[in-house]
Amino acid sequence: MFLYIIIIIIIVSIILSIYIINYNKFQISIIRISEAEENINILLKKKLELMLRIKNFIEDKKEDYKIAGLEKLEKQELNTFELNIELEKYNKKIMEITDYDKNIIFDDDEMLVIKELYDINTECLASERYYNDNVVTYNNLIKCFPSNIISKICKYRFKDFYSNEKEEIFEILKQ
Repeated sequence: MFLYIIIIIIIVSIILSIYIINYNKFQISIIRISEAEENINILLKKKLELMLRIKNFIEDKKEDYKIAGLEKLEKQELNTFELNIELEKYNKKIMEITDYDKNIIFDDDEMLVIKELYDINTECLASERYYNDNVVTYNNLIKCFPSNIISKICKYRFKDFYSNEKEEIFEILKQ
């Protein structure tokens, strides 16, 4: 009888340990994803601000160059994924003008703002990569045993990626 109680206690301890370890893995992933989301959100707001300033530089120098709609993004309530997609569209237009249009000459202060936009773009890519790496880890926890049991208990759902590249890799790994 005493042996059965010991065996039950050991089994319960093992199950509880597995649950705690996997639950903590989820919590670590969730914290990292949240940090990355917050960082991306801050960077996207800064990126929008810089792009608006550069848009004004461009339109002041060449009136026929209009970048319509960028200022509307400030007022729209977009999530970070939507804002990122919209900003990328405008970013391409701005970069084409600042990089390739020889008819527009920027002064040193304007060039500093343009360089700052380049730096923000680099930081955004790094933050997106960090976010995507942690989403892969999180989504793998949801998919794999025994952590998939914890994901069902806690009602964790798959998270989206910032780029299709990571999503395609994850889809390949899922099979």
